[in-house]
Amino acid sequence: MITGRAFCKASLLNNKLYVVGGVSKGKSGLAPLQSAEVFDPRTGVWAEVPDMPFSKAQALPTAFLAELLKPIATGMTSYGGKLYVPQSLYSWPFFVDVGGEIFDPETNSWAEMPVGMGEGWPARQAGTKLSAVIDGDLYALEPSTSSDRGKIKIYDPQEDNWKVAVGQVPVGDFAESECPYLLAGFLGKLHLIIKDVNSKINIMQTDVLKPVELSDPGTGSTCQNQHLSSEQETNLWKVIASKNLAAAELVSCQVLNI
Repeated sequence: MITGRAFCKASLLNNKLYVVGGVSKGKSGLAPLQSAEVFDPRTGVWAEVPDMPFSKAQALPTAFLAELLKPIATGMTSYGGKLYVPQSLYSWPFFVDVGGEIFDPETNSWAEMPVGMGEGWPARQAGTKLSAVIDGDLYALEPSTSSDRGKIKIYDPQEDNWKVAVGQVPVGDFAESECPYLLAGFLGKLHLIIKDVNSKINIMQTDVLKPVELSDPGTGSTCQNQHLSSEQETNLWKVIASKNLAAAELVSCQVLNI
């Protein structure tokens, strides 16, 4: 990469790899980055793209808050031919969600994310937002903070809000509350990658998302299959692969066409 960075967010778009944000090591410690880059595997070259504006961070009322709260990218996904980057303001150990921004490669520019999309983007905790696209639909993981069952939500672009697609995700069967999660869409199915207490990486798969309907006025903000019980929803997840990777941490998961 042109700029050395750690903990950046990555996504694939138009057969190119984009990275945004992350942190770099400076004289006073780690500093968050607003820059972004793109790698073209056909040429083997990295190129710069415009920095994220973080427009909402520029609107902080005082210089003190602007100095205290640093803008960071908390996720990135390729959706509808553009890159969607949810964002937060950060000052360890505090995070403040501030919506997000969208990068359009056709115009090489950034724009603000729709309000409902950015403010409602599900997260395990502020600063960690996981998503995947399957058959053109955007899904995100919202693990519960009070039990071992999370949720999968789907974004409705017509109503600009998030709806529950799967109400039972058995993340607690494998992961501690502090363990990272990864989400990926592959061959029309959703995959959840988690690390258990014994350092084993488990990949769970479900295809329950296919019958989801967004435009049912009788379901309110929920679009999950009403004919499935909670136990049946949980059982729709199955472990398809496991591997012990010792102390390795989950960072990112990308699906490549090779």
